Order: sequence, then C-alpha cells, then structure tokens
Amino acid sequence: MSEENKKESWRSEYSTGDEPVEKKPEAAKTDDAKTDDAGGGVPRRDFIGAAALGAGGIATGISFYFRKGVKNPSAEEVKGWRAEHLGGGEKVRTGHIGVGNRGGSLLRTALQVPGSMPIAVCDKQASKIKDFKKSIQDVISRRDGKESAEVAVQTSDDYRRILDNKDVEAVFIATPHYLHGPMAIDAVEAGKHVYCEKAMAFTIGENQDIVDLVEGGAKASGGEDIVFQVGHQRHYSPLYQKAADMIHGDNIGEVATIRAQWNQNDKISRPAPSLELERIINWRLYSEYSGGLTTEFATHQIDVANWFFGEGDHVGVAPHSVRGYGGVDWYYQDARDTHDNIHLIFTYKVPAVERDAFGGVKKDSAGKLVYEKDPSGGIRKREVTFDYMCTMANAHIGPSELMLGRYGTIQVSLAGGEFWKEKKARKDPHRIREGTNPRRAHQKSILKSGATMAKLGGTPGEEIIEHAPVKGRRPLDLRDDEGKLLLGADKHWSHFIEPIEGAYDKIETLLAVESFHKCVRLARAGNPFSKELRASARVGMNSAIAALMANIAMREDRTVYWDEFFPKSS
Repeated sequence: MSEENKKESWRSEYSTGDEPVEKKPEAAKTDDAKTDDAGGGVPRRDFIGAAALGAGGIATGISFYFRKGVKNPSAEEVKGWRAEHLGGGEKVRTGHIGVGNRGGSLLRTALQVPGSMPIAVCDKQASKIKDFKKSIQDVISRRDGKESAEVAVQTSDDYRRILDNKDVEAVFIATPHYLHGPMAIDAVEAGKHVYCEKAMAFTIGENQDIVDLVEGGAKASGGEDIVFQVGHQRHYSPLYQKAADMIHGDNIGEVATIRAQWNQNDKISRPAPSLELERIINWRLYSEYSGGLTTEFATHQIDVANWFFGEGDHVGVAPHSVRGYGGVDWYYQDARDTHDNIHLIFTYKVPAVERDAFGGVKKDSAGKLVYEKDPSGGIRKREVTFDYMCTMANAHIGPSELMLGRYGTIQVSLAGGEFWKEKKARKDPHRIREGTNPRRAHQKSILKSGATMAKLGGTPGEEIIEHAPVKGRRPLDLRDDEGKLLLGADKHWSHFIEPIEGAYDKIETLLAVESFHKCVRLARAGNPFSKELRASARVGMNSAIAALMANIAMREDRTVYWDEFFPKSS
C-alpha cells in the first residue's frame, strides 16, 4: 500500500469506525459550532479509559483548579499569579481532538490559560465529550460572566468535522500515536495551528512530511505562518531551562555522558470490556499502534539529551547512532508485543571547543565559540553518550537525568534538581573561587524549579553560584533573573501551581500550553514567534525519529545510524 493510500486508510478507519461497538443514534450534523455532533459511528481510536474530569467533574468556583486535600489560595491570589505569569490577550479558539488521559489533562490545563476558548471537542465516546462540553460551558461562563447556554461548543466523533469548523483556529491532538501524523498533516493542510502530543508521528516519513510542510511556509486560514508545537513541555520548565543554561554556560564543562531513567511500577494496560476492544483500549502495548516505551516515555528524555548536547538553542542536535536492548520480561501474560523493559545507548558527535590556558572556552571577536580543528582542517568531533533505562516493574526514582561534565554534575527530575562541582575543580584557576567557597563545603547547590541562581559573569574567579536560603525543607521562592521576589516570601509558586488538577507535570505543561496560545496570538498579529516556540516541529522530529531508530535497533539486534534515513548529503 502506498503512503498516500495508507494515510487515507487511516483517515477512513478513524472516522467511519469498524469496531463491533454499539452505535449511538445519528445526530444532525452541521458545521455550526453550536452543533452537538456526538453520535454516529465509533471510530478506531482510543480515547477510552480516563475519567472525563475526575470524580464529579468540575466543581463550582475556584476549587476546580485544585486537588482535594490541598489548601487553596484565595481567588485574588490566583488571579494575581495568573495575571503576572501567564499573561492573557485576545481569545484563541481551540479544538481538542482526543480527551482521554493526556488529552483531558491538556484541555483542563488550557481552561486555566487566560484567553483560551475551547469551542470544539472530538472523541470516540459520546458520553465523554458531552461531559466535557458541559464542563467547558460551566468554566467559561463563570470566567467570562455568561450563561452556560450562551457558550457554543461543537462535539463530534470525527476529527475532520473539527478541522472543517472555520471558527477553530488551533487544535490540540492527543490521540493514539499512530494517528498523530495523519491528523497533524490534515490539520496543517486545513490551516490550523497545531499542538501535537509526542511522539510527533509514527513513521520517519510522516515526521519529515510535517517538518517539510511547516518549514515550507504553511499558512493558517488567516494568512499567518502556522504555529506547530510538540508536547515536549520540558522546554518550558524553569528547572530544565536553568539546567540547560548552566550546561551551555560552561558551568560543568563539556558533558561526557547523560544518564537517564524513567522507571515505573505499572503495566500501563487497562481493562477492556471485550476482546474486540483490547487492542484499541491498550494501543500502547501493540507495535501496530505505538512505538512502546521509546515513544511513550523515552522521547521526553531523548529530547532533553538532544537539547543539552546542543549549543544553546532548543533544536539541539540529533543522535549519531543507537544500540538497544529490551524484552517483555514482566507482563507477557497480556500478550503485548512492545517491551516492558528497555536499555538504550545513544551516541552523539558534537564539536570540540577550544580552551584557554585557564580552562575557559575560547570565543572569537563576535562572541561565538571557537572549535578545535581536525587534521583535515574541519571541526573535530568528540563522541558523547546518552544512556537510557526504563522498566515497568520498579518505580525507583522515576524520571530523572544525570549530566556528567568535565568538572561538575547536574541532576534534574520532575521533583527538582541538584548541582555539584568536582573537588578537583578547585585546582583549576578558572574555577578556584567556586571550588573554595566555604559556605558550600560539599559543593552542592539546589536547582529547585524556580530557584534563583545568581547570573554568571564577570572576570574569571568571580563566578559564584548562589541560591536562596532554605529553612528546614521549605521550597525556594520564585524569583526573576534579577533576584526580585515574584510572589512574596510567604507565597511560594508551588502553592499556586503544584495543586492544579490535571497538570501531571505541574508547571511545565501549564507554561507550554500558555506559550502555544501566545505564539498563536503573535502569529495572528504578524509578529515573530520563533523565540517562544521552543518545542518546534523539528524538535519533535529529532526525538521521534531517534525513538524509532531505537525500536529498529532492538528489533534487528544491531546498531542503527541516523544517516541511514538522513544521509549527510541531504
């Protein structure tokens, strides 16, 4: 089957439905955003198994934003935080394709972004999208002072009807992995801005097609450039951004290796009401629908390695090669054919930077790094590694990354991070002041998300990294780059962000979704949005293809090279 025929088959399969599931009566269908188009055939996609909005749906008032058992800040405090940190602006009308576990979380998060206006929801289950429709109406009516009945929300089980809605200017795609590519391509061709969950696409060709479309000048229906953002939300995390800045600022020297893990004690399967629905509900377990652990978990950390091994921009670099090992070691009883235990070793080839007599990096008159030359006169490349493990039978530590540099180490995770200087670094004249700081006997600094690290600068020997004082185990205060306290000593950012319901990864997802809305507004106004668009289509392609390479390496028991798919000549 040709690629075009295959794509069309997926479209048809998704929209017409071929599963032996009881069908709801057909509802009247129009393109009007007020239409409740929830009936009809059941498409072949998995938006099953997650609660629509948690037990009881959305509660009234400010309590919607916070989990039970957590002391809520006042409405005034929340309003002030959002105004200061999330901004706002003109409304962005969005459609949400897939409102299961991740898709539902993204929708709930979007409702917390000022100016966000979800007006369309697409999902396989009519009851789920009806619940979401009611919840959206309730939230927006409270937010904007309207009656719920006045808030128009289109619902459909066919994503193409969302794309046909001319009032929808941007879509969120959170469907099973094998549907990302066809849906994203259709959305771009329909002139919609796109937020697509990772991994960006299921095949190497689909990933390249998306990048070609977006970078080839695809336009939205309003004539502006398309904003295409991938769900690599770590690019928007204050913690990971701080770690990246420190690495690219030469605070731990050249990074030799990155070690990462994302261990869980979860078979990531859910009960299915019938054998016919098993492979649809549990699509992550089957290679015809999913890339398994590499695309569901490893892509996030592959993306971090690409970024950190780069030279400071978010695009970073792509891996040179990968060798992988894995198996179905724990949960073979459920007949999965994707691994539940993997170990991947990626290699990267990065430019070697020249250093001065004091160990500092050399820069030219324009402030750009100077690289070592190889015998042929080209730039000498050094080989570095990214070592990744994931097991579904042991939840020790969970997701974390350890960056080992020439004279320092940074460790980050969703819980926070730490920074160490090597003892031998105190013998380095370039680092002697840092190495002998008596207030840090163990050469350890906290990298908690939002912590203040004093700007590095000045002359060699004057670079001291500081952090806000901690009393007991109290989290650090959120400060800006100049050290200004943003919320006040008694109002830590976690009081406002950590309890947000549906934001699995807390602040970073919220900031990523907010940034997407900001980019759409900038594009709409004809302004550049590249600086804000950190997780671009190319970022998504580099991580997605690296994950696909890893699957090939495990399946064929060999080393797989990036140049097999993208020759150097290209």
